[in-house]
Amino acid sequence: MAQYVICPSCGKTVVCDGGVCSDCGQSFDMAAIKSRGLTVDYNTEGREFAAGKDYFVNTEFMSAREHFAKALAANGNSYLSQYFVLLCDIYLNEGAESYDVMANAVNAVLTPLELMKRSNVSAINDKLNFVVAVLSEIKIIILNRLRAHDKLFELDITSYRKNELADLQTLLKLFKTDGETLMTYSPQVQSVLGEIADYSVAVCHKAVQTVAVGEELYGPSEYEYNRFTSLNGDFGYYATQFIADYDAKKYTPDFTQCDLLNDKVMSRFIKFDAKNKAFAKKHIIGDIVEYDDILEECGKALEFTYRNCFRSLCDKTYAKRGTLLKDGLQLLYRMLTPRIIVTEDKKTEIRAGKFADLSEKCGMLSLFLTDESAFDTFARDSLKKYYEELCDIIEQHFIGEFDKYTKSINKLKDARGEEFKRYEKLLFETAKATACALAEYVTFTAFKDKNRIKLVNYCKQAAEEFLMLHDYKVDEIDRSNVYRPILDIYNSVMREKNM
Repeated sequence: MAQYVICPSCGKTVVCDGGVCSDCGQSFDMAAIKSRGLTVDYNTEGREFAAGKDYFVNTEFMSAREHFAKALAANGNSYLSQYFVLLCDIYLNEGAESYDVMANAVNAVLTPLELMKRSNVSAINDKLNFVVAVLSEIKIIILNRLRAHDKLFELDITSYRKNELADLQTLLKLFKTDGETLMTYSPQVQSVLGEIADYSVAVCHKAVQTVAVGEELYGPSEYEYNRFTSLNGDFGYYATQFIADYDAKKYTPDFTQCDLLNDKVMSRFIKFDAKNKAFAKKHIIGDIVEYDDILEECGKALEFTYRNCFRSLCDKTYAKRGTLLKDGLQLLYRMLTPRIIVTEDKKTEIRAGKFADLSEKCGMLSLFLTDESAFDTFARDSLKKYYEELCDIIEQHFIGEFDKYTKSINKLKDARGEEFKRYEKLLFETAKATACALAEYVTFTAFKDKNRIKLVNYCKQAAEEFLMLHDYKVDEIDRSNVYRPILDIYNSVMREKNM
């Protein structure tokens, strides 16, 4: 009877014939083969494997593993025994917190497949049946593992992302395995791998979505977002390879929380505007404390809307996203509109806010306008309306003051009293408020708008007057923690005027 051994050089199962491997041609010593346990005992393997299957069917995984391990010891290239040893390990340990289910699930596929190549199985059907059976079983473990984190989505979103990210990165190793080894040309294999890839895409879409927990927003970190985006691309690629007409657009964010917050903020603005109707014509804010409180919540709603529209893997053409983009534009106009208040000495004052915030909002406005314009004309129409309103505000509360103060600018500079400070602040706030008309800050300027041109001129007027008020001492202004942005605004104006 032929004696089978495992060649210590190539690892293949071969007949011991003259001490030379029939596969790689390397010679070997039988004494060394026996001492290293590289002989093959098919009888013992078959007996122990059968016993293991009986225990396995009855879910007695500890006993089953013992017999499968003995079968593997009898034949180190027994890919079936190796598979069931690894499968039993998963079932015995998957509940342990420190046990890496995904890594062991992937290993339970790849390690037996490597042994199958060494065992010299020649029948294609035998190979295919094994691969399909293994993937079908492991698929259940993989999907259950990914689903197991869902309970954390509502309770601990940070841990949810951490766990899903780790598992998906591990799972990717399975898909990057050689296609011939996995027999991915088979429709049966494609069906199983396609289902896993599709679910992984769904996880990526879910993981990057920002959620509100109480008063706080919880979005992925930059690292997490980039990794999930990359994984989404990887698994999306494999899904398209294995599923005919695959379309990831079916996965859309849940906008419910965002909609509720937007509706709340919009409702607050409507109620405030109704109470503030007497001041509306002059664009004056009657109760600035209440209005600032609404703006704070508006900022949160805007951030939520921005993340849902631009940081959620949402299809750009999704109709609901178009609606959300419109909401975002309305929120942005509110945030960018300067507040006009009446001071204790009965004079009006323009408040535009910190320029760093305004500049960031202008960048967001460009994004919202560009993407919304792909749906309809709302972006163009709303921006035109906003510039018209902003022009009215500046003309009512800046132009008259400018005409009055500019005639006595030398006196103001000499005295440097309260009027100097008031005019200085008016110029600075006006320049900031009108910077949103500059193409460098809001790039959506695909159409001509007379009000935008007027605002650019007002911005230039305010910035130049400010510099004149300070005798063009650029170095001094550059060192100012407060007024430094006026230089950036002025340079932007000049670049626009020279275009």
